[in-house]
Amino acid sequence: MSERDGRLRSRFFFRILVAVASLAALALAGPGAAAAAPVVFSDAGATPADILDTVNAFRRAVGAPNNANAPGPLPGGRREIHWDGGGGAALVNPNLAKTAFLNNRGAFFGPAATIFSISGAPSPEFGNINPTYPDIFQTFSSPRLFSPTNSIVTEETFFVPGFGSTKPASVSGFGAVFTDVVLADTTRIEFLDIFGELIGSHSVPVADGGLSFLGVFFPTEPRVGMVRITTGNTALGPDDNPAGGIDVVVMDDFIYREPQLIPAPAALALVGLGLIVLGLRGRSA
Repeated sequence: MSERDGRLRSRFFFRILVAVASLAALALAGPGAAAAAPVVFSDAGATPADILDTVNAFRRAVGAPNNANAPGPLPGGRREIHWDGGGGAALVNPNLAKTAFLNNRGAFFGPAATIFSISGAPSPEFGNINPTYPDIFQTFSSPRLFSPTNSIVTEETFFVPGFGSTKPASVSGFGAVFTDVVLADTTRIEFLDIFGELIGSHSVPVADGGLSFLGVFFPTEPRVGMVRITTGNTALGPDDNPAGGIDVVVMDDFIYREPQLIPAPAALALVGLGLIVLGLRGRSA
């Protein structure tokens, strides 16, 4: 078998196994699970009050209570990350550890080369990066904001809170607040299943100088193993200049359903998938 034929065969079996594993996960949700469409919560406005009803509706959809830092797995409820620890006196954090919310909220951030920052004193709303930013960015939950600083892409992978990275998990809903989305269809959230396959992509609504919210709830399978968020089209640094094609966007609250252990059939399928693909690659080498 040629190397090219081996690669094609590996890809074919990989897609077959992903389909089988996805069906196994769907089976756990019961009859009719595949028919339920995701529910999209989208809103934009000039102030926090303008989007609060939609944010609260999403909170109700993904579940109560807010489980805060309680170790999981818990049967229901949600997790929220507000970035506001330390209050208004907290200094800017220019290099947030990607594991900062892993153990207590089940959130691991990537990509690996991305640097993340939480705004803070003495120049809030990322005024330490550009003095014009406090004029265009506002908070939903005061006083701090969150953003990648050398990229426009944020990935959040889910784990069971309380166990570090030892128990991969999935969620059935995720939403986030954005500030100063000016250009349409540049800021978006992509939802990936536990196999890394895209299961949904939604644009964040525009709110020039205001706040936007986008949340998607999956009532049944597939469940979300990771979200990929694109904020604007330009990393922090230059002035926001929509007329010149530059849209700089940052984020506030993250809200998501309580992370749950990946269902056993899907987990077993993942293991089998890895072994078979490795075997096929070895055979074609």
